[in-house]
Amino acid sequence: MKAHLSIIMPYQVLLTSLPLPVVIISRTKEQVLFTNKPAESLFKKITNTKRGLSYSDIKIILPDILKTGGNGEFTNFECQLPVNGKKASLWLEISTNTVKQDNEQYTILLITDVSDRKTKALKMIQSLEKERSLLEMKTHFISMASHEFKTPLTAISSTMELLQTKLQMDNLLDQFYTHNISKISSEIFKLNTMLDEILTLSTIVSNNIEVRKQAVEIERVIADIKYQYFSERKDDRVLNLKVSGTPQPIYADRNQLSKIFTNLVSNAFKYSSSNPVVKVHYQKTRVVIKVTDDGLGIPEKDMPYLFQSFFRGSNVDAIEGTGLGLSIVKDFVERNNGNIFVESKENKGTTFTIIFKYPDHIPAA
Repeated sequence: MKAHLSIIMPYQVLLTSLPLPVVIISRTKEQVLFTNKPAESLFKKITNTKRGLSYSDIKIILPDILKTGGNGEFTNFECQLPVNGKKASLWLEISTNTVKQDNEQYTILLITDVSDRKTKALKMIQSLEKERSLLEMKTHFISMASHEFKTPLTAISSTMELLQTKLQMDNLLDQFYTHNISKISSEIFKLNTMLDEILTLSTIVSNNIEVRKQAVEIERVIADIKYQYFSERKDDRVLNLKVSGTPQPIYADRNQLSKIFTNLVSNAFKYSSSNPVVKVHYQKTRVVIKVTDDGLGIPEKDMPYLFQSFFRGSNVDAIEGTGLGLSIVKDFVERNNGNIFVESKENKGTTFTIIFKYPDHIPAA
């Protein structure tokens, strides 16, 4: 026993005063040599007895502790223990160190009750799981609803085209029919664009977006969308495309690039009354694309929120839009390793600048 006391006595005042539970055991004699008051209270709660902690209790309650060797370094454990007579359990973090002296092994246990922290963490995980489940459900509903809306829109569009063809064949397509068919077409296009944006955002939020990169010529993408979407406007405005420098391909998803520039150019037409300009400048290591208009501009107070989903500028309430386009643009630019910046002054116009670096090499298709 004197050997045991020689281990404890020099530190007894310190060990007794520690707020953490402390236990010292003799591995050789299989005895509990010391427990401070916090340790006594803790193990009475676990064993539901008034007697002191025994070595057999350690074997039953903390069997892993006795498997540690005597390397003189602290080993950390975490365990969950049931509390007798209660549904709750305790989470404990235990640091142990085993040392040898006079041919005997002694182990010190420093114990921390982390039940509150663990309970909060588990509740947070459960909350996140619930939130993720709700998000998945919402995303699925949005996707399903958008697809369901697209089906009748496609049918309406097809019927309208058949009607237009029939009227032409019967020489009945006068100005009245032409005007109203054109109006229906325009509204169908707007609805389809809105549904596409909702579907795209839904795919982004659910992290199911796929990036298919290939060698892409930027000016070709812009020329294609110019011809497809902006070549025959009723207001006779046109998109001016200016290219400078030596053209070089970038490595990106062509479909996503098309959506990026379609959105930015569409906004340039929507929020201005003159001809938007797209400048493509091929530099030594990168290509810089600027989409410029001299329209409404963006109020300074709106700039920090510009790329947030569903955010719309405070000066565009009278103009249709979902507030989704720019958040999708930013996401697609970043997925293709690009950067996007915006400069704007209210009532003077806006310039969006997108920068893509050239790849060191483009993988073979």
